Amino acid sequence: MLTLDQLRERITLPNAAERMGLTKVSDNGEQQLWKRAHAERPEITIGVKFDVWRDRDNQNGGNIIDLAMWVFDLDYPAANKKVHQLYFLPFLTLPEETEEATDDMAKLSYIAGKSLEDQERCRVYLKNERGIPDHIITEGIKQKTLGWTNYTNPNVAQGEPHWGGEAVSFITYQPNTKMLAAVDYRYYVPELNGGMKTKSLGQKNGVFWMLDPRALRQAKTVYVVEGPLDALSIEAAFSSDPTTCAVALRGTQVQVNWQLFLGKTVICCYDKDEPKPDKRNPTGPDRCYSAEAEWRIHEGCLAAGVPCFFVDRSEWEYGQDANDVYKDSQSKEPFKKREPWLIPGLAGNSEDKPHKPRLWLPTHDYQQYWKYRVKDDFTSMAKMSRDDDGQEKLEFVDVAGFRVAGLSRVEIASASATTTGEHDDSPHVQFVAMYQTARHDEALQRRVMNDEQLHNLDTWRKSGPIYNPRAFSRMLNIFERTIGIGSVQAANFVGLCYLAGKPKVNEGKDCFFTEPAQQSPYHNFAFPRGMRGHAGQVVEAYQETFKDNAAARALVWIVGAQLKLYLGFWPHFIMQAGKASGKSTLLKRLSRTTGMKILSGQSIGTEYRLMTSVSGTSHPVGWEELSAKKADVIARAVSLLQESYNYTETTRGSAQTPFLIAAPVLLAGEDVPVESLTGKTVRTDLSNRKGPMLNESLPKFPMYEWMEWLAKLGRKTVQENYEIAQQKCKAYNRAQDNDKGADRMVDNYSALMTAWRLLTAFTGIEDVNGDFERDLIAEMNSHISDTTNDRDPWIWIVEIIMDEIAAGRYVYPYVFECEPHNDKEPRYLCVRVKHMMAHLSTSVALREKYNNMPVKTARVLKHQMEQAGVIHNDSVVRSINGTRSGHMQQLDVKKLEQYGISVTAPETLRAHREPML
Repeated sequence: MLTLDQLRERITLPNAAERMGLTKVSDNGEQQLWKRAHAERPEITIGVKFDVWRDRDNQNGGNIIDLAMWVFDLDYPAANKKVHQLYFLPFLTLPEETEEATDDMAKLSYIAGKSLEDQERCRVYLKNERGIPDHIITEGIKQKTLGWTNYTNPNVAQGEPHWGGEAVSFITYQPNTKMLAAVDYRYYVPELNGGMKTKSLGQKNGVFWMLDPRALRQAKTVYVVEGPLDALSIEAAFSSDPTTCAVALRGTQVQVNWQLFLGKTVICCYDKDEPKPDKRNPTGPDRCYSAEAEWRIHEGCLAAGVPCFFVDRSEWEYGQDANDVYKDSQSKEPFKKREPWLIPGLAGNSEDKPHKPRLWLPTHDYQQYWKYRVKDDFTSMAKMSRDDDGQEKLEFVDVAGFRVAGLSRVEIASASATTTGEHDDSPHVQFVAMYQTARHDEALQRRVMNDEQLHNLDTWRKSGPIYNPRAFSRMLNIFERTIGIGSVQAANFVGLCYLAGKPKVNEGKDCFFTEPAQQSPYHNFAFPRGMRGHAGQVVEAYQETFKDNAAARALVWIVGAQLKLYLGFWPHFIMQAGKASGKSTLLKRLSRTTGMKILSGQSIGTEYRLMTSVSGTSHPVGWEELSAKKADVIARAVSLLQESYNYTETTRGSAQTPFLIAAPVLLAGEDVPVESLTGKTVRTDLSNRKGPMLNESLPKFPMYEWMEWLAKLGRKTVQENYEIAQQKCKAYNRAQDNDKGADRMVDNYSALMTAWRLLTAFTGIEDVNGDFERDLIAEMNSHISDTTNDRDPWIWIVEIIMDEIAAGRYVYPYVFECEPHNDKEPRYLCVRVKHMMAHLSTSVALREKYNNMPVKTARVLKHQMEQAGVIHNDSVVRSINGTRSGHMQQLDVKKLEQYGISVTAPETLRAHREPML
């Protein structure tokens, strides 16, 4: 949405008055008199010099929006929108940061700044009361994550909650940045603060406290604890190990993006709280809330592919936390001891007080469960035996050379629900196994299985060796009880899609393909991330590297492809370029900037490979030099491109593997032989437009942030902006009113203009930057003009028949006729449409062309020719070669030539006659 100043720069009041339907009565050069259509005399005066207006009673006047309010009787917001619609301007209302949020952030920054003024004063409490070593405290002061405060609230009495007092401040930053997120207090004397030990200000979810926020980058093992004091204790215990760090989630109900921990091992070490009665179900079993917090952490890590273990706290006393244990031991050994159980949080034997377990196992399963033990990447089984003295001893038998971290149910959304957001009537249930092996270090691997594959050991042997098949099968039977842990809803689609009715950015890791490499070219793809400010820099660079926005159109087409979710379609892109025009270089830079895959000719050599290259994603792919392929490959490619213009679901193979054909395709080359696809493409031409090279330091386009922004916009907003862009493209369209093929092309370019306008709103640049829309409309009109004769199937068929007549291969009756006064120029061609289709379908040389034609019946061909106006007379009778031929169609040669169809007529022509009765 443009500001008032921008509107006044672009639009003059006299022009706006004309657009609003007012009539100019007089003009003396300085002032103009205008009236509405029904008025008898002038109603308003427009001052041309100062661009203001007033009515004759001096009660109304002002700027362009005031004029719209007066003419259409609207309030200010509606009048503003009306002005944008009249001039086809982008109207996108973006959510702005509220003053309240700004004030809260300013207050938080002030509090953090005051806490950092006397940081050293926190040392006494941390060292003497909490046993934290000096070098750890010094590091926290250096990193500005530790502070001190003695603030007291003058409006609250001492001893009442929120009074305050001396406290250690823990400053929390956004992950991997130095952007302030929160400040936490730990009071020295909670009794003075009404019994409150802690206080938290700022953001809660999504952030965590660390002694050194940069330590997470090089860490291999991350301890997750409840509070910052526990994190300081872990840091002190492992101070000699730079690959180990601690994070404090600052509570038990905190949500964190666990994908930040990929490539690391997470170890949970929450407090050992005593079980308490369930507030919601007093008659039920007691609950241990700290343990339940660890269960949620484990589920989050499991979904993110991060290994997660629990510290074995069976020897801890109730009420102890990591700080208490460290003070007593001054060692890291208590924290290195992990739970050995198959399911984290479910002990095989325990002397703790009974409480609600993580999972209820039947007796026959629990009797076997306690035997299983796991390490990071190994599974074994306990076995009781007797030594030489007859004493019982515990031996361990190898079960598998990998660890099954979890087995969960996944509900895969149907293709319809994924692409439309409607209620899912046919979801598909699969199972996903997460496992860890030695060869993949600290990364969980994933295997998606159908129901019949779940107990197939040959499937599991693809993950690693199984030493004891019987014990392994029994273990899987136990794991079936955990099928609800980590169960998720998912969509097998890479890009912007619907999940549970809401738009969501889906990456390769979020999908659960049974055949990943075949079902999507982006099955392991993560969209480029970056700062939002880089987006404008990238757009402007691509506008400069080729003149007339030739390269910028390709960039906008790629990033705008995610709008397919809201529009229901997205055109393919033709990039034409002569030799040495910079096409190959530009394609490589586009791939680097957006992550788009450019597929070589070998990758698209068969129909199956073509299909797999456009399946399961809305992120575009590139095909180079399609014209160099065989005719049958080109035909199959064009057929596939017809389907991927929208969404098409299909299955292949005996296993009926599903494929969702959806990816837009960039077709690059000197010649792109896709005439039948003209109505579903947009194009750019790089010839003679090369500009300065792109800088090698140009950042990637922040695709992930862009897609998240689109997800927040929603379908309604995008559709409204598309309609405005469509109105502008139609207003400047040069095609004839009855040209239906041109209408679809206008829709395609309107979609590209919508992408540009949304992109300018995202980047903060103006929509007139680089005259992108002007160049886009010029390319649209050029594209429509150049393809007037290529968009209709009847033209292709008639062209083939004309070539067959010229070559003398057309065996059916036909005759050329001329006007009586001009026997040199052919005027009509009498031929039977049914014979044309018969010749096309029976000729061996034309068989391949016939198979690829969208029209295969004479009835449809004749209907299209009648609509085009090339049939001058229907059902005529002619005597040809001594044979009476009836039910012929008389084609107008002049009309055919207007469609670019050339005819080869004999020198001797028959005079035109009226139809025989």
